Amino acid sequence: MLARAESSAISQLSGPSWGLLPACLFLPWLASHMGAGQGNLIIMVMFGLIMASYDLASLRIPNALNALTACCGLVLALMAGGWSALVSALGGGLVAFGLMAVFFFLGAIGAGDVKALAALGIFVGPWGALELFLLTVLSGGALALIRVLVAHGPSCLRHGWAVAKGLNLPYGLAICAGAIWLALVRGAY
Repeated sequence: MLARAESSAISQLSGPSWGLLPACLFLPWLASHMGAGQGNLIIMVMFGLIMASYDLASLRIPNALNALTACCGLVLALMAGGWSALVSALGGGLVAFGLMAVFFFLGAIGAGDVKALAALGIFVGPWGALELFLLTVLSGGALALIRVLVAHGPSCLRHGWAVAKGLNLPYGLAICAGAIWLALVRGAY
């Protein structure tokens, strides 16, 4: 019976859940580098790390995780500032959704990535969602460059971006990197 329980626990750490341990170990470091009252940003980063772990393991971000993230952000906004904060949080989600939807319609990212950024945008409001989007796009560009260089080496510099076709990039990593970047920038002032 004990061996079966150990086997079950190990199987739970495989797949999308494997990234949760490093994600949780990262949070105390982030909290120590941020000022007081930055709890929403830490929770946003926590959800971003979980989204990235799922995307790395399965190349998708589950709708249930996106919905949980959005609901958590809305509840935190309502508790922190009442109805006006809730309206701002909804605005952040809509801004992030609208900006990422453009990339979805161009075929560059998946629908889960759009919903993930929209859910995280709820934590930071409209202007923060714009910042989050820009930092995510910058992170995504850097990750895409690294991905192409790792897959094809320096030859991709001679042959151009045509070698990048068919390479999958779990964009949840870029979303997570954008969220971490925003949290560190906002925590600094």
